[in-house]
Parts: sequence; C-alpha cells; structure tokens
Amino acid sequence: MSKKNRHGLKRAIPEDVKREIRRRCGFGCVVCGLGYYEYEHFNPDFKDAKEHSAEGMTLLCSQCNQKRARKTLSVETVVLANGNPKCKQAGFASERYDFWTDPVEVKIGGLTFLDCAALIRVNGVDILSFRAPENEGEPVRFSGFFSDNSGDGILNIVDNVWHAGGNSWDIETVGPVITFRRALGDISLKIRVKPPGAIVVEKIDMVYDGVFFRGGENFLSISFNGRDWQKFIGCNAIGGDVGISIRSAN
Repeated sequence: MSKKNRHGLKRAIPEDVKREIRRRCGFGCVVCGLGYYEYEHFNPDFKDAKEHSAEGMTLLCSQCNQKRARKTLSVETVVLANGNPKCKQAGFASERYDFWTDPVEVKIGGLTFLDCAALIRVNGVDILSFRAPENEGEPVRFSGFFSDNSGDGILNIVDNVWHAGGNSWDIETVGPVITFRRALGDISLKIRVKPPGAIVVEKIDMVYDGVFFRGGENFLSISFNGRDWQKFIGCNAIGGDVGISIRSAN
C-alpha cells in the first residue's frame, strides 16, 4: 500500500484531526457502532485528497471499511451515517473481548489476579469479575465497571462486551489498546487486551463509591479520601472467591 497519494499526501493523520473525528463520530464506526475503527476519507477519497480534513473523514470499522473498498457500501450511506453516527444514536461505542483461556490473567498496576471470581469488590459490589461460560465451548465471561476520578462511568463491560460512553472527552483505540482521556494528555484509563487469556490495565485513575484507585504499570494505590494512599506493588491474588475486598466508611 502506498504511503502517499497522487498529490503527495502521506497517510499519517495529525493527532488533533484524529481526535476531532473520534469525538464527532462518537468513538466508533458511524455505520455499525463497533468500537474498533479506522480513519476513512470519503469526501474526497484518500487518493484524491490534498489534506487530512476532519470534515471529509469519518470512522469505519475494518468490516465496513472493506465493504467500502469492495464497493458494497456506498459513499452515500457513509455520508448519511457520518451525519448521524450510530454511536451517537446509541449513546456508546461497543465491542467484544475475546477471552477463551480459563483462567484469564488480569494485571492492574502492581497486582496480578489469576483464577479469582471477583477481582475487586467494593462495599459488597464486584466491580471486576469473571464468571464461567454459560455453555461448554463458550468463552469465559468478564465483567467490569470503570469510572473517572469524579465517579462518572466511562467503560462498562458485561460478559466480554464493552460499552464506552459517548460523553467522554476522548476515547482512542489503537490495536489492542483502548485509552480514555479527560483532557489533552490526561489519561483516566488505559487497557490492553492480550487474547485469548490476559488483560492489562496499564493506567487507572478512578473513584467508585468513595474509594479512589490510582495506578500505573507497576503499582496500584487505593485511598478513601483522595489524599492518603496505600500502595500495592508486586502482589498476586491466585484462586479463591475474591482477590481484593474493600469497604469504605461511607
């Protein structure tokens, strides 16, 4: 595939243009709403474009993009969908994680969870959990809830299907990584999936029911007031019903 078109325009899209497209489209494919996407020129097509203009570009999942390439999806349909994106209609973008290995390994900062039914429980509520497959030959079911540091939900996972809120400032998916930002350079959540048997929370800054979580690649800190923190580094939770159970004073 050529890295330039006939006008010499490179395929690399400026970050501010990509961010504008993501937010306008609701962070997912404008046609079907899937949360893994590609940036597509449609007015005009890339071969005729002289610049990367956000107004002439949109988000399409790989399947819809291939339909465009095979000419089984018309530019007229793309234009209509761009004007009324599926994710904006539904209020979220969504996708399905591919977890088949039992148990699935989950890393959150400095903690590793393996074969725990409930990874983290806050005030009696499982905010991260695994359940056995409903039927033989089906995947392990992962569910979780992530919020930002104000407590507003940004990512909800139910039985491997994630839904990302359309009101987020920015949600970016690149390969197996999904990143949530509150503002430019301000990451509230970054998740990397390694199907079929692992998921890594590379960064987290959230609050749930009065409990604050803050973590990077090598640590996880927990606080009950946002000022005094207890840090976990290099800890493992293997087997059992609950990995970490937290009860706040609220």
